Amino acid sequence: MGHLNVHKEVEGNDKLKEARLKFLRFHCLDRHHCAVQYHHLVDGIIKRFEAANPHVKIESTIMRNWYQLMHILNKKLHTDETPDIFHTCGGGILEELSDAGLVYDLTHELDGGWRKDFVPASLQPLRFHGKDFAIPLEQGCIFVWYNKKIFKAFGFSVPKTFDDLLYICRELAKKGIVPFTVGNGERWPGAFFFSHLFHRIGGEEVFVSDFTKASNYDHIRNSFIAAASKLLELVDAGAFHKDCNTMDYYQQRMMLVEGKAAMQINGNRLLNYLLAEGPAIIDSLDIFSFPLVDGGRGKTTTLFGGSLATYAVSEKSGHKREAVQFLKCLTDRQAARDVIFNMGDIPALTHVPFSEYPSAVHARMAEELSMAENLQVHYFKYLPPHAAGVYLNIVAKLFEKEITPEEAFKTVEQALAARTGNNVNKSGGIEI
Repeated sequence: MGHLNVHKEVEGNDKLKEARLKFLRFHCLDRHHCAVQYHHLVDGIIKRFEAANPHVKIESTIMRNWYQLMHILNKKLHTDETPDIFHTCGGGILEELSDAGLVYDLTHELDGGWRKDFVPASLQPLRFHGKDFAIPLEQGCIFVWYNKKIFKAFGFSVPKTFDDLLYICRELAKKGIVPFTVGNGERWPGAFFFSHLFHRIGGEEVFVSDFTKASNYDHIRNSFIAAASKLLELVDAGAFHKDCNTMDYYQQRMMLVEGKAAMQINGNRLLNYLLAEGPAIIDSLDIFSFPLVDGGRGKTTTLFGGSLATYAVSEKSGHKREAVQFLKCLTDRQAARDVIFNMGDIPALTHVPFSEYPSAVHARMAEELSMAENLQVHYFKYLPPHAAGVYLNIVAKLFEKEITPEEAFKTVEQALAARTGNNVNKSGGIEI
């Protein structure tokens, strides 16, 4: 209960020096309304913390572009202009920053009783070499969402293997029903398919920031090419609509809402959108984990996910004590309830029992997170910015069958070899 601790600390010391915390935040484009809501939610927590701690002022800088955020971190974390607190999605980029000594080690803070407030798997992408470098307020978890009525009409069971999934896609396509709706005009929805296939084939060990330097290079190469081949099998099975590479995320959601598609890969935040865009469809939907690939190393006990609100503290911050106290306020029971009841989302926190969640599917997703053995960040979040942009475009080409699996791997490999460290253009986009 970090917020209560903050109150006690202030009451015991009226002469605390003023501290101004620089808070580098990431809230993606306003058309994604869950990002707007998180913007407001975090604003509210800041006001609550400042009211309890009048000697602390938090100055927010908000990034709208992921690669621009990475550019600012690379430019400022090692300087006196460093943000005190910054957004991260964990994975390879956070590991690189922590290995460089730029991120404050939170292990001793968590071991002091704070750790019990978190779902264990949610901390896993933020831990390296036995040390914790960031904490999450909420946790996105990726599932295959499916229309139960369509599955029942065809007599389908939830697929346990990739071959089962291929069969379902072929049968649906024969009847003119779109198996998967994908808004890959934004590139990341298509990458969800590749990440799952890459993992189910190669396991967790294939997710590294630069495979050209990896000791298991051959395994990563083989797994990448196999994943690309499996994605092409889905294309050949008629799993996707023809315009998937130009459709946007809103159109992706609406195809499911309108019953025009049987499935989509999406996170728990889809529930938030559906409450506003298509509440009538919710009772017809259920979820399952992306199935296993025969002979693969990955297990379904690994969930993919990311966070709209995960934060770390700079090692060069001059206000680490205040920064940690703010993070404790950011992850207290009131914050957890705000995530559930105001956002319709899942906190990375254990404060609220499943029985108190507002719907069965909401509680079920939270319970799935609690039982996960591992939480995996998507592959493009591991790669450095230039290579990530190349990779996302390569996946789009696979959807169009414009590139072979071997060519796809080679192109990403060349991008990794050519990384420059600064690919942000004047408008904040990534040069690829």
